[in-house]
Amino acid sequence: MTPTSILRLLALVASPAIVSAQIARDTAHVAPIVVTATRSPLAASRAPASVSVINGDQLRREGITTVLDALRQVPGIAVVQTGSYGGATSLFIRGGESKFAKVLIDGVPVNDAGGAFDFSTLSTDNLDRIEIVRGPASVLYGSDAMAGVIQLFTRSGSGATRVEMSGRQGGYGSRDADAAVRGSSEVLTYSLAGARHSTDGIQLFNSQYRQSVGSALIGLRHAAADAQLSVRYSDNELHFPTNGSGEVVDSNAVHHDDRVSVGLDAGYRLTSAAELRLSLASYDMHGLSDDQPDSKGDTNDYYSTTTDRSRRRSGDLRITLDLPAATKLTLGTQIERQWQDGSNTTSNFGPSVTPPQRRRTTGAYGQLLFAPSEPYTVTVGGRYEHNEQFGDFFTYRAAASAQIAASTRLRASLGTAFREPTFLENFGGPFVIGNANLSPEHALSIDAGVEQGIAEWGTIGVTIFSNSFRDLIDYKYSATAPNYNNLARTKASGAELEGRVTLPVGLHADAALTYLDTRVVDPGTSAAVTATFAPGARLLRRPMHTIDAGIGYRVSRGGIDLRAHRVGTREDNYFAPDFTVQHVTLAPYTRADLSGEVKLLEQSRNAVTLTMRAENLFDTNYTDVAGFNYDFARSDEASVARTGYRGAGRRVMTGLRIAF
Repeated sequence: MTPTSILRLLALVASPAIVSAQIARDTAHVAPIVVTATRSPLAASRAPASVSVINGDQLRREGITTVLDALRQVPGIAVVQTGSYGGATSLFIRGGESKFAKVLIDGVPVNDAGGAFDFSTLSTDNLDRIEIVRGPASVLYGSDAMAGVIQLFTRSGSGATRVEMSGRQGGYGSRDADAAVRGSSEVLTYSLAGARHSTDGIQLFNSQYRQSVGSALIGLRHAAADAQLSVRYSDNELHFPTNGSGEVVDSNAVHHDDRVSVGLDAGYRLTSAAELRLSLASYDMHGLSDDQPDSKGDTNDYYSTTTDRSRRRSGDLRITLDLPAATKLTLGTQIERQWQDGSNTTSNFGPSVTPPQRRRTTGAYGQLLFAPSEPYTVTVGGRYEHNEQFGDFFTYRAAASAQIAASTRLRASLGTAFREPTFLENFGGPFVIGNANLSPEHALSIDAGVEQGIAEWGTIGVTIFSNSFRDLIDYKYSATAPNYNNLARTKASGAELEGRVTLPVGLHADAALTYLDTRVVDPGTSAAVTATFAPGARLLRRPMHTIDAGIGYRVSRGGIDLRAHRVGTREDNYFAPDFTVQHVTLAPYTRADLSGEVKLLEQSRNAVTLTMRAENLFDTNYTDVAGFNYDFARSDEASVARTGYRGAGRRVMTGLRIAF
């Protein structure tokens, strides 16, 4: 789509015939009910934690197909992606490490053992909403929830059977297609969906990304019992021509992985004041990385094929008691098993095998939630955890929210959290000696905020926070001693400012600003400026300033949204091809995205909608990781030929969405 076509779409949306139609209510930011913050349904406006909710309808209106792009809108979060579409993506919450965010899909933990997670594997297909809790949450969710929790909820069915389909295509050979059927009866709800995403990527060769997604949510309710089964499957294929320095040098390196999460949540109302719930969760990941000689004459490089598989199984049994004075007491116990089947590598240097490992964790937790109709919400909780590897650990959290005036609410929290070591850190692998005596990393966090309503059409809020991360695990090379030890300590503090406005004339706007100050308090194993935890340095890849702002206009027949995302300077280490390391400062950038939709047909339950999305509207050159970018000094054809990048430039996607 050309800029002229975009302007025509703008004109169509804003035409007098449509403006004179009934104004559609913007439901993207109506105060939702959230469950992630307390594991009990609670209005987001009353939650004692810092909570953001991204509505699935908003994602579909803006044409956002990846969770990583959705999370760029959330204050306190920095998203870092390497290379092209589908490249490995990390996320940092409030200055914490990339392993400090617990990720759940319908209650199923999907992190790797030890907290790591690649956000490029998550699509927004068939999502009802994304809930983000910023701050420690180990009391309810155990390990990994050091800096926050991100939970994806699948859309449920409602009413008569409804079918939805959509398809679109655009720049870089990109195509998206999805279909879903949903509905419900008196005792049954169902939602079944599938999707396919593909693109040729931004590099000149070997940059394709393919993803297939399937999801299902089946619910049953009868008398005092209910149950819900959720399944989500993704099959990902990433072709990547880059080496560790970001150079485009390889014509056939490829990575495959398939992931499946299965969750069963069942409850029974014992009495009017007591409910028993059982949650069972299963997550499997199987990966294959393959890099063979580029040609018969290619005999100098490293060639390899690596397979690996990991699994998580957990069960959570809890009882919730409704006590007097609008108080809920939740008592629960949890058991989890983790397996890493080991990785097998075949290369031109011979085979390499990492032995399989496993461990078990058991825990018990309790939470007291005081939530009268108004004006207070208070929660206090604690958790005892026993891990086969590191032993016992206790964590706690206290939080409160109070409405002190008709439109003013205060919020504060204090808590601790922990992260268990990875299998590699504990048990080692090829060329790495693990440390079986590692302690978990842990955090002490505090935050306080105020939210002010503006008449009936907006809110503005500010939150300040401070995190202390201790016993961080750092790597040091040794041929005879363990490579990992609990050494480093860091601090991250800052402020989040966010506001939202919805006017009755169809206009809406939102903005989020984050200020973040990070510092290494106690260094790790090296005093070099290029160390991961260099003395007194800022933490890598975490910007001091981030701004996300959006403005939109909606009427009954369609709408248009413009969103800009500003990322400030970040510190990073560049690993050069000659194996030297250079400390660099990444330049700030601003990326703008434009999206719009027009209903071509709307009759009863049937609708046909024209959609458009322009990513990186102004063709900005930017990078999240040192090395994976344009040659900023030269943007001519010779530079593109040398670097192999066409750049993360503008991509325009157009398509149709059909419902009947």
